[in-house]
Amino acid sequence: MSQFIRRGTGPIDLNIRPCKSGSDAIKQCEKDAGALLLIDSEGALTPQLVQSVTSQIGAANHAFFMVQLMEAWFLADRPMLESYYGRRFSVRSLPANPNIEDIPKPDVERGLRNATRRCGKGAYSKTTHAPDLLNQLDPNAVYNACPNFALLIDHLREHATA
Repeated sequence: MSQFIRRGTGPIDLNIRPCKSGSDAIKQCEKDAGALLLIDSEGALTPQLVQSVTSQIGAANHAFFMVQLMEAWFLADRPMLESYYGRRFSVRSLPANPNIEDIPKPDVERGLRNATRRCGKGAYSKTTHAPDLLNQLDPNAVYNACPNFALLIDHLREHATA
């Protein structure tokens, strides 16, 4: 994740700590004043969710959302998916909605599973495939397709130059 973020921001000092769940991430962020929280929204991003998370992490910290989950970012770079999975990849099985952040989590997961099930690498697996996909993912494609990712990158760029 840190390499992917750095490719989007340029050289920046990042200390990324993966957490097992959103609640674990929130607890870690509460302990670290000035931290940024990057979290899956797990559903539609609502003002109530944003308010709930920001009130939990404290005023000194900032929350950014992967709407609705990190795998949605992969949909922004379909040529990368096709290249990674090879000729048996079924791009037509992916959700067609161009508003990637609006695609419900189950639709993203189902689309990736169906698009990859006949591929030599096997069906999409978060633990096996996500690290490789993040390393190949074009941050500019995600930036242009995902407004919440763009907010994160813009914030990091400002912070790096401040």
